[in-house]
Amino acid sequence: MRRAILAAVAMTAGLTGAAWAQDDQITVGVSWSNFQEERWKTDEAAIMAALEAAGAEYVSADAQSSSSKQLADVESLIAQDVDALIILAQDTAAIIPAVQAAADAGIPVIAYDRLIEDPRAFYITFDNVEVGRMQARAVLEQAPEGNYVMIKGSPTDPNSDFLRGGQQEVLQEAIDAGKITIVGEAYTDGWLPANAQRNMEQILTRDQQRGRCRRGLQ
Repeated sequence: MRRAILAAVAMTAGLTGAAWAQDDQITVGVSWSNFQEERWKTDEAAIMAALEAAGAEYVSADAQSSSSKQLADVESLIAQDVDALIILAQDTAAIIPAVQAAADAGIPVIAYDRLIEDPRAFYITFDNVEVGRMQARAVLEQAPEGNYVMIKGSPTDPNSDFLRGGQQEVLQEAIDAGKITIVGEAYTDGWLPANAQRNMEQILTRDQQRGRCRRGLQ
């Protein structure tokens, strides 16, 4: 992934290998949706290491799960004259004006992990369908039978459906065999843990399944 990020930055910014070597003023701005999940801290460390190894400067901002703050964050990064932007969008629709602002400033944009449906944003991600399969395999190993609740990610993030599709591939055989029953399913606005918990509580209350729902997947 480190190499993919560097290649994407170089391609979108129009930089050659020689440019990386000769120009020590290259600055890459990264707009993070939040750091509530440990995963993004890990990813940040990897991105920082890759850029440092390439001789580029790293600057960043944390939107703290706020789409409006992320717009302001991107404006601030643009004002710092970054050469390229990497955006992990909190809301893939609400971030479009930021992509427009970057385009107006001549700054290329990389949509990191979450698809921004704008042709000016170069999309780079993991195999989220396979991630969903891995999640389901791990849960299925621990609970091969019973009632499942599917707590999905944000409805504005296409990855939520990619993950869910991978999970379904693995679980389908057990579902068809009657070993597993999906008793509830809900998206989680903003990927926020508090919203996920509320969804789970509502499903338990609605279906009177307290004590029966064995596992939730997100």
